[in-house]
Amino acid sequence: MSLSTINLRHLRVFLAVVQHGSLQKAAQMLHITLSAVSKSLKELEDELGQRLVERGRRGMRLTQAGEAFQTHAAQAMSSFNQALTLAHSAPGQPEVLRIGALPTAAGYMLAPAVALMQARHPEVQIQVLSGVYEYLVAKLRTHDLDLIVGRLIGRDMLGVSFEALYEEDLVLVVHRDHPLAGREQLELDDLRPYTLLASPPGTLVRITVDNFLLASGAGAGFRIVESLSETFSRVFTHDHQAVWFVQRGLVNLDLRLGLLVPLPFASPLLKAPVGLTTPTDHPQSNATRAFAEILRRWQPQHP
Repeated sequence: MSLSTINLRHLRVFLAVVQHGSLQKAAQMLHITLSAVSKSLKELEDELGQRLVERGRRGMRLTQAGEAFQTHAAQAMSSFNQALTLAHSAPGQPEVLRIGALPTAAGYMLAPAVALMQARHPEVQIQVLSGVYEYLVAKLRTHDLDLIVGRLIGRDMLGVSFEALYEEDLVLVVHRDHPLAGREQLELDDLRPYTLLASPPGTLVRITVDNFLLASGAGAGFRIVESLSETFSRVFTHDHQAVWFVQRGLVNLDLRLGLLVPLPFASPLLKAPVGLTTPTDHPQSNATRAFAEILRRWQPQHP
């Protein structure tokens, strides 16, 4: 392989391996196979004639050559992404605003904010990409997204910054014909005859649910079905009189249409910040700044 064949694929793979400290995690972030990551890294090391990464029982670490190469590779990738941004905003080309949307915000604050952005800046082309946090933040770090809207979920804040905008409630909802619907006061013991829907242990929502139940002194004995599927949870809540612990943003439309109704439970433990996440190593475009300001001025509207 000649030096001219070292391309952006090699740099992306190398930087992903460095960022995550694992070939397997790099493959997951880049949505390619583990063998493709190994092949790209080996091609790069063979061409440079240097070992860039050492693998051991305690994980991976950069060699001295790897540390030197990382600095320049990161600069090269940043320059390339800036060049793309300038090309997209060249005269005659519409400015593109690329928004990553976590499910909790996609149908709640994001829809009215995008509508307002369209009204104020019709010249801007808007693209919305939804997905899990790890997928979206990987896109943000490679500057394939301008910002992410939703709850703060990740613990690895390398290269990104989170700005809280408002606190979102975790609500307990039931179908409108549920025996508990319309009750003005309820105790947690009133929920025991019914199945509770919650996300699996270890997720932030489930941690919030468990802390709420523990702090309320309700103890154990609840029947809990664990689900990460919004479709299943909606159907199960509708057809089987379940009580669903869910972020308000995910069921905002259901609440507005009266298909689901919230139960009268409120606690500071059932709140979490929602905001925008932006890269720290990339200048914001005019469209990004304008949209961020719209988000800052937006106020939650509860049905």
